[in-house]
Amino acid sequence: MLQTSAELRSLEKNFEDGPKKRFLVEVVDCFEANANRAAIVMVWILAIDHLFDHVLNHKSAELNAALSANPDKRIKKISSKEDLSELKEIKFIELCRAANVISNDVRKILEDALGVRNTAAHPSSVEITKSKVISVIEDLVINVIKKF
Repeated sequence: MLQTSAELRSLEKNFEDGPKKRFLVEVVDCFEANANRAAIVMVWILAIDHLFDHVLNHKSAELNAALSANPDKRIKKISSKEDLSELKEIKFIELCRAANVISNDVRKILEDALGVRNTAAHPSSVEITKSKVISVIEDLVINVIKKF
């Protein structure tokens, strides 16, 4: 457990001081306190927020082009984080893939993590294991947050 916590804590070096780094610190705090569901939900929020920022700052034209080709016209243009939050998370992932913001492999990682987040975010008899939490945290930090 101590080695695992140290490995997760080492992920903090991927962040500059600020709100995202403090949020990751709380994610690992949850893990260390055996609040596995909370750790999963929080790391998902961190990853999606980070991807929102990346799209808005670097890929908004590409995402808007993919959005205009989308048959669902409820949202016509993305210009703010609030606009992005209006999309279902799975739709956001699909649009990011269609816009070549993310690779197909990153899409799979995000969809898998979203499934785990959905399971963790609702009361059920499913046990969220430490190994699952570690896997999701590492996948999202290393393959999403660090890369974008």
